[in-house]
Amino acid sequence: MIVREASFEDKSVWDSFVDDEGGAFSLYSDWKDVHEAGGGQFIPLLVETAPSHLIAILPMVKENHLLYSTLDSGRGGGAEGLLLKRGLSDKERTETMSRLFEYVDIHYSRRCSAFRLAEGVPAVGKLSEEPTAALNQSGFRFRYDRTTGLPCSYLLQLRQPFEETIWREWPRRHREALRQAARSGVVVVQDLDLKYAEDLVVMLSENDKRHGLRPLTRDEVMARLRVFRGRTKLFVALRDGRPVAALLCHYTPSTCYLARVGSYTKDTDNANKLCWKAAIEDACNSGLRYADFGYTDTESLAFFKERFRGTRVPVRFYEKRYSIIRTIMEQATGLVSKAWHDRSYIWSNRRKLWRRIVDI
Repeated sequence: MIVREASFEDKSVWDSFVDDEGGAFSLYSDWKDVHEAGGGQFIPLLVETAPSHLIAILPMVKENHLLYSTLDSGRGGGAEGLLLKRGLSDKERTETMSRLFEYVDIHYSRRCSAFRLAEGVPAVGKLSEEPTAALNQSGFRFRYDRTTGLPCSYLLQLRQPFEETIWREWPRRHREALRQAARSGVVVVQDLDLKYAEDLVVMLSENDKRHGLRPLTRDEVMARLRVFRGRTKLFVALRDGRPVAALLCHYTPSTCYLARVGSYTKDTDNANKLCWKAAIEDACNSGLRYADFGYTDTESLAFFKERFRGTRVPVRFYEKRYSIIRTIMEQATGLVSKAWHDRSYIWSNRRKLWRRIVDI
């Protein structure tokens, strides 16, 4: 068993492993260009038993700050980082993870505050709210709130025809809101030529600012559109010919990932929901098996997504802390940034923030 950093020559083997093992979109090797456009250092690790015989992959991003660095895995178009080959025994899985994280600790943990990891689980039926013992043994703590069921994702199983199997399952008031948005003149188009790419950059930025998040840079958004051109669709809601909302979707052979939605203003009169409806209908008609609604860490976002009747699945998110002092510094910096963009952030999230302080 060999653990090493993947090279450019491993690209085709890596991506084939993702497809064969049912991995998420966040695992493809081309995320290297996207993360590095945002200033991160992309570190793709693989475990092989023989040349080109992979049994695990772990893409990580190392963000270097002035006084500390962080390691993060699972930041792409789906909340999933570590992916193990299906069919491994419990002993093999434990040994693989142990060797892999030992390698990370030795080669990449210096000056890091923490390592955040999203564990990939290949089959929906095997998802659990219980932590993986091998990860706990490697020093990771499970970050899942059983009270709120967060963080989570939503997975909608697609069946044809859309009108009879998907549309009719949505709440009546939700369907009426979508019809009303369409009657008001909102039209959703698929932007094949990406002529609304610059609008997408601005709308995503405005949406992130409203939620107290670090906005994606123009380079990051454009890198996504460039490197994943064949695995991406952009749905744009137009009112009087002008864009008001947009939804960026990524694709694997089986799944449509509703990755990022943006709008110029908070109130879109349901134009954003109409983008979701168009993307789900398109995925259904294209013969895909699932629509993944993406990482969800707030109750308000969960409420929005539940109206589309996806199945809530826990995101298996873990954290390993290398330095308590650096972790406190990092969380303080992030809190200031979110409070700057949203003055009500601290009060609105006081219980969650208090739990984080106690947990340090």
